[in-house]
Amino acid sequence: MNKIFTEINNKYGSTARVAPKMLITSDPELVRRMNAVRSPFTRGPWYTSLKLHPDSENIACYTDEDKHNDMRSRMSFGYSGKENVHLEKDIDDLILEMINLIQKEYITKSEEDLFRCMDLAKVTSYFTLDIISKVAFGEPFGFLAANDDPFGYAANLKQYLPAVSWFGVYHELTNILRIPFIKAALPSSMDKRGLGRVMGFAHDRVQERFGEQAILRQDMLNSFIKNGLTPLELEGETMLQITAGSDSTASALRMTMHFISTSPPILQRLLAEANEAIAAGKVSRPIIKNSEALQLPYLQACIKEGLRVYPPITGILAKMVPKGGAKIDVDGVEKYAPSGTQIAWNSWGLMRNKEIFGPDVEIFRPERWLARDDTEETAKYMLRMNETLSLVFGYGRFGCLGKVVANMELNKALIETLLRFNLQPCRLSEPFKEFCSGFYIHDDMDFVVTER
Repeated sequence: MNKIFTEINNKYGSTARVAPKMLITSDPELVRRMNAVRSPFTRGPWYTSLKLHPDSENIACYTDEDKHNDMRSRMSFGYSGKENVHLEKDIDDLILEMINLIQKEYITKSEEDLFRCMDLAKVTSYFTLDIISKVAFGEPFGFLAANDDPFGYAANLKQYLPAVSWFGVYHELTNILRIPFIKAALPSSMDKRGLGRVMGFAHDRVQERFGEQAILRQDMLNSFIKNGLTPLELEGETMLQITAGSDSTASALRMTMHFISTSPPILQRLLAEANEAIAAGKVSRPIIKNSEALQLPYLQACIKEGLRVYPPITGILAKMVPKGGAKIDVDGVEKYAPSGTQIAWNSWGLMRNKEIFGPDVEIFRPERWLARDDTEETAKYMLRMNETLSLVFGYGRFGCLGKVVANMELNKALIETLLRFNLQPCRLSEPFKEFCSGFYIHDDMDFVVTER
């Protein structure tokens, strides 16, 4: 749908009609206007499709503005890391575990006639799944340790998430989930495999924090409890964290790594920057600190370009036009959108706006994020690019709470992996060629891995 929406916006305008009461927009100004803190626009019915727990809502699926705002205020401290003192160390430990897994299981040694392939899609998914479970409730799932999907989660999710897309577009279909025999077929915490097994894992971790022998850890779950979330609310939120927080980051990580590894000049420049900083004592070993990664301009340029070329979320995130309707600017022409209209965003189109990012928007080129000079015109150009890219993580009162964790994972895991390993792509399957980014675990992204 990301490509279809972009074709529509390119043909009919930056905001165009795709259904009787649905518009799609690639206009960053309109997206910011709808998401602004005091905007009268509200969440549309699309968000109800993000209810992942059968008995509990989560912060992503609330359409009640007061409830959504209340939950954001109570959960923001946990996501920001202010009440999770071990956040960066937990991420460091799992990066080292991922590196050890690659060294142990996937290194090709031609001198020993040992040739192996690593599916980067699976390894990065295992990594981000373990991270989100570790930082959320203090215990990793164990995907990296097993080098496998011990819950059958990924396979189940591949079947489940396309249904989420359908419910998001045809939200009336959510009514069928109330039919008893259909509800009985949905994932349950009593299941032994798949999403239900993960739901059971989350249930157990939540229950450990209550009662006479409650476990106390300084993590997200503890922060949420301190700020008044009930056990059932916690289970709903952990399901969202696991599902949305893992694959979006994994998609960004693996796609950026793919583009860098297949562009030798970009890879050489990135490694030169990192090695020079290491030699100067500006980068900690064995894992770079987040604050240090932020001081490496080319690394940041690569991460930004990866998010631009392959924005990891392409869900439509539709907002409702307020009562009384709204006047919107469409390429310099004022249009009227009546009340009850939904306006969805087109993230792919936003990140391929030639007026903002230049004529070569289809090319992975990190250099576009490095200012050529210090003129006022260049400063304005760079500011506009950065402001538009920031929409990848939402904006205003609908901004992604997990942005801090996701950026920290990208800042660390990308450079530490590339500093240690050469990644040579050896096969690109048909499903991957047709892959449209966002909210979907894909397979068969095979690389030959050798040590540097």
